[in-house]
Amino acid sequence: MRATPLSIKDEILKAYKLYHGDENSELGLYGGTFTAIKNWKDILKEVNSIVHELGMKGIRISTRPDELEDVDFLANNGVLLVEIGAQSMVQRVLDAAGREHGVEDVRRAVEQIKEKRMKVSIHLMTGLPLDSKKDDIFSAFEVAKLNPDGVRIHPTLVLKETQLEKMYLNGTYHPQTLEDAVDVVSDMISIFKNDKIQLERIGMYQDAETIKNVIAGPYHSSFGELATSALYEKFLKTTLAIKVYGPQNLRSQIVGRRRIGNVSFEIANEIFVRNANGIVYFDDWLSEYVSHLKELIG
Repeated sequence: MRATPLSIKDEILKAYKLYHGDENSELGLYGGTFTAIKNWKDILKEVNSIVHELGMKGIRISTRPDELEDVDFLANNGVLLVEIGAQSMVQRVLDAAGREHGVEDVRRAVEQIKEKRMKVSIHLMTGLPLDSKKDDIFSAFEVAKLNPDGVRIHPTLVLKETQLEKMYLNGTYHPQTLEDAVDVVSDMISIFKNDKIQLERIGMYQDAETIKNVIAGPYHSSFGELATSALYEKFLKTTLAIKVYGPQNLRSQIVGRRRIGNVSFEIANEIFVRNANGIVYFDDWLSEYVSHLKELIG
């Protein structure tokens, strides 16, 4: 017997209670292209009324750049942040992935959102059809130029009953290995960290239904920590670190997963290493590392 769907208000109240909502909470309307829903304006008005009633801060939505409509209506009905599903900033990759938007659509969408003083977040994916490490790094630099308020990155996974599954099964699509995905995403993280752009999520949101439908690709339950740790590993190896210093809450990311030689860890407010020649600060190294990445992509 199929359960009766909850009303919008009941769904919100359920989530509000589950996640201990308060006046600092925001409601996310994610999981698809919100502004492509037929009656999205009616839904948003109702949601905004409930959010206001609960005393929450406001609403976040996700949409595609080519489906961004009536930005004034969004701004006037409680939307604080719009996540744009860019996926890539390489047109060849977008076309191969069957995306119906172009690179310029992304830039235009970001500009429209900022004009209305809403925040904007950009979603990128690695390992799409015809994608390459160079393309992914190029996309990260192009997104950084747009100065978004946040970025979400995850590698492409092959899900059941999708066009990508057919391509995978007939051998026309080869997903990234976990090692390759971690490597390229760690480099993308370096670009956004260097520009002080917030990384909102690294890796796919792990709802049970999605995980159950993954048939191939670089899935890992702790992908974000793997990628961040890989960046710190590059820092320690290239600086020939003897000892690394950093905040206690970052210890597991800096040295916890894979010991790099005999590098020891000591608690400090800033991240830096001591090597045979003295001290190297992470931020200084990061700037040089990102400059090197920029040279690599030309």
